[in-house]
Amino acid sequence: MAQAAPVGPKIPTKSPQPAGTKAARSGRTAAGRARRRQVFASGTGRPATRGDGRVVVELECGITVYPAREEGDRWRAVWYENGQRRQCEASTEDRLAARLEKVTERLAADAPNMERPGADLIGYYLSADRLPVQEQWSRKHAHTQHRLCERFAAPVIGTVTCQDIKTAHMQRIVNAAPTPGEGARARAMISALVGAGITGGFLASPRLKQVHWQAGERPLPAPQVTVAGESALFVDPAEIPAAADIEKLGQALAAGRHGERDELMAHTAAYSGLRWGELIALTVPQADPGARVITVNRKVAEVAGHLYTEAPKNRKWRRTIYPRTTPGGYPLADHLAARITQARAEQEAGTNPLGLIFPSPAGKHWRASNFGRRVLAPAYRAAGWRNAAGHGEWTWHSLRHVFCTTALFTWKLDATDVSRMAGHANYRITLDLYVGTTAGVLDRAHTATQ
Repeated sequence: MAQAAPVGPKIPTKSPQPAGTKAARSGRTAAGRARRRQVFASGTGRPATRGDGRVVVELECGITVYPAREEGDRWRAVWYENGQRRQCEASTEDRLAARLEKVTERLAADAPNMERPGADLIGYYLSADRLPVQEQWSRKHAHTQHRLCERFAAPVIGTVTCQDIKTAHMQRIVNAAPTPGEGARARAMISALVGAGITGGFLASPRLKQVHWQAGERPLPAPQVTVAGESALFVDPAEIPAAADIEKLGQALAAGRHGERDELMAHTAAYSGLRWGELIALTVPQADPGARVITVNRKVAEVAGHLYTEAPKNRKWRRTIYPRTTPGGYPLADHLAARITQARAEQEAGTNPLGLIFPSPAGKHWRASNFGRRVLAPAYRAAGWRNAAGHGEWTWHSLRHVFCTTALFTWKLDATDVSRMAGHANYRITLDLYVGTTAGVLDRAHTATQ
């Protein structure tokens, strides 16, 4: 006798949830009508193409809402995003409206990447392909942005959906910086990140960048006090060594390991306006001893312990000059011409393959840390630029200030000419750094009251 087939489990057709009261149903209906007035206000009705001919609602951004046909049926919405047909459902009208709020935000902002995690936003921001070739970051700036994102941004928003990123997240990122200076850099990074996110379709609100560093329970830095009428960039004359002080440093360097070469290096920096990276990258073809002209078309940048040769700051080539004799009496032109001839011979002999005018002992580019420790530190103490504790007002960059002030006030050159030779972004930086407007005010006042 054949056995009867086992009876399969019965599929429930009734909802296990208790039926709501009439008052509760009417309350939900009232809430649904209120939500529909807000979210579906811009919609227009049309007869459905299929079914019983009920009217569907067409919202902005191409969202079509299909109301429930009967009590207990689900509301449904359909739209196209990223070339794909998508839909969502909800048991009531107000719940569907809540789900469509984010959809409407994405479609209205044309931001197809808002559902991706914050890590993808950071990756897009740091991508080299995001910017045109002529506007891409320098290595040093790129390294700084990678460090800031890895240290501050990724722990906060790395796993958060981009559409859920709020101003509070950005505030946490900036507040994670330990100092106001680092907080300012983090804030600048956030501003650029939000701008890139809006452009790339990851974010929609520019308000996300409206944050600033907050001290909280940390001690506030002392307020910066400036002189009225002077730029915050103004370099006090006391911070600029005089010709006699440069002579002392040159003599101290001449007594060191490399003798006259290091002395020439200091005088060249002081009276040509070359930055450190431009000076150590200086090669024989860049210098014209006959015309006393140096073409600055490269620099050495140290990023994360690695040295790179790249275009100078602002990616602008420039030309600068140097005097025959410095105000202190040093014959700069003659010594530099002799050094150029020597460097050319070293290059032909293979001991200085790059043809550097100021090479390291190994015939390569100097590292700032090695040069500062082995050459500058003892010379600073011998010249009186540093005390026994290693403290002093002047640094190697002070030599660049010497060139600008000498060109402005000794050679009487126009500020626009000095700006071009020094490689400033614009002549206003030159004026803000070296021309104290307060002094001019006092001079005019003295003249008027004599």
